Amino acid sequence: MTLQCLSLAAIVTLISSSLQPALAQSAREFLPPELPWSGRSEELILDADAEWVTPAERSGLTTTPRYTETVAWLERLVAAAPELSMMSIGQSAEGRHIWMVIASAEGAASPAALKAGNKPTLLVQAGIHSGEIDGKDAGMMLLRDMTVLDTRADLLSKANLLFIPILSVDGHERFSAYSRANQRGPLMMGWRTNARNLNLNRDYTKLETEEIRAVVGVIERWEPDLYLDLHVTDGADYQYDITWGYSRFDSWSPAITGWLNDSFTPAVTTTLEQWGHVPGPLVWPRNGTDLRQGNQMFSGSPRFSNQYGSARHLPTVLVENHSLKPY
Repeated sequence: MTLQCLSLAAIVTLISSSLQPALAQSAREFLPPELPWSGRSEELILDADAEWVTPAERSGLTTTPRYTETVAWLERLVAAAPELSMMSIGQSAEGRHIWMVIASAEGAASPAALKAGNKPTLLVQAGIHSGEIDGKDAGMMLLRDMTVLDTRADLLSKANLLFIPILSVDGHERFSAYSRANQRGPLMMGWRTNARNLNLNRDYTKLETEEIRAVVGVIERWEPDLYLDLHVTDGADYQYDITWGYSRFDSWSPAITGWLNDSFTPAVTTTLEQWGHVPGPLVWPRNGTDLRQGNQMFSGSPRFSNQYGSARHLPTVLVENHSLKPY
């Protein structure tokens, strides 16, 4: 009887898993109409049969790979690219490694080696909220283009890159079609909190989670010059397809805020517009049920990545792709 129950449970789980993407697609019919979009970013996507296609591209950018598939693809890329190395920066509560890829034109693979090259270092993390996973798939494409494809190798001539593809590795594996019902793709994705149900982007001052202790350890040892934390919005419907925010009004680092205002934002805005995007500031509605009351900006406390970076005098930008735009 026990074996029969186990077999029945396995069958139900299998059927449920196979139906979830189709059900999720139909369940999202309540979303606002999808507006047509075309821009130069589409040139970055490889054909499904290309040698170095990412799992997300192979699906037509409708799915995102699981943890094991993501790590395996990155390991294959690192093995083929002398510019890349890969290391674990810590382990989660459930014992998964939190991986970081180091990208350097010279193949530098340690903090001392990067500093010796006298180039700035950019730290980028994806999946701090693992249902918001655009950054992981985009980062995999970027690493490939800068190395084995050699189409953007010029970027590594100017800076080093530290890339954490999935910070909330346990939350990433709580895979479901219903984690982010107000988000237009991927069909299935991870959960907002980690295995202990803690929100990582509320933990930078208390350092209670293994994941945030790991990334703060990277900041301590590698001393990046710019830190990007990649997210997806929670569903406000506006024209922007990509927004970003940083400590503006209550900054611990006024000179850094000035640089982000006067140099970073104009340069990034101009480039994104040239590529066909509609960039804008990170804003939230004052009243989610009455948008006539306008929008607001806020920096938050140092429990958030961007304000924590300000307190540490590290330029830190929280990026939000728009959840209602095509994945």
